[in-house]
Amino acid sequence: SRGNVEFELPGESASPRTSIGGGSRGDVEFDLPGESASPRTSIGGGSRGDVEFDLPGESASPRTSIGGGSRGSKLPLTALLPPTKHGYTVSPRPTLFVYMPALGATEVFFSLQDEQGNSQYHTTLKSSGQEGVISITLPEAAPELKIGQNYLWYLAPIEPDGILRPDNYSVSGWVKRVKSTVSYQGSSKSAIALATEYAKAGIWYDTLEVLVTAQRLDPDNTTLANEWKDLLEQVGLDAIATQPMGEQL
Repeated sequence: SRGNVEFELPGESASPRTSIGGGSRGDVEFDLPGESASPRTSIGGGSRGDVEFDLPGESASPRTSIGGGSRGSKLPLTALLPPTKHGYTVSPRPTLFVYMPALGATEVFFSLQDEQGNSQYHTTLKSSGQEGVISITLPEAAPELKIGQNYLWYLAPIEPDGILRPDNYSVSGWVKRVKSTVSYQGSSKSAIALATEYAKAGIWYDTLEVLVTAQRLDPDNTTLANEWKDLLEQVGLDAIATQPMGEQL
């Protein structure tokens, strides 16, 4: 059977407009933000099943690269995001997730800017260079995200010579902070139950954070592993679903 966490896409109305996966996938079902939730501009349409995507426009991110080649690795550097490359968070300083192939880079460059392209924060982080799903949490030095605003984040492994070039292999994505509609029960609520609530509310980043944190504390828990795998499959990240949990940068 499928997992419990099912993610749905909230559209312009309060109820979900569409669902990533067909049929029931258990309790954790993810609702993805629709057109009204994404940045104002668009770089093209395209569809995946019944889901229509509204991607960030060139004017908002002229210097970034989403995707890129694999540089010889089996899987490319990949932001853990739905096809829209956009996700909600309820956290003022959210945790972002990226699949990092074994590139051998010992440092990565990270930056955050607002929708107008103004820099909000940037830093260089140490990395082991090992393959896995890494996480980056905005630190206290970074400003809190404002509710209702879109932000673009960018991550690039730094080449062995220590130079960050304009065409550097990189990945980026959008994040928008929203007010939480999830009821908290403190520690009495299980990770899967909390992830399920976040997923049904379309809160992507926090759904991931809950499941990743739980897996790091209990790496042999097959139920958590299955929920994680199913969640990523719902948004087309099947290839990442079985990759190892990496480090916290």
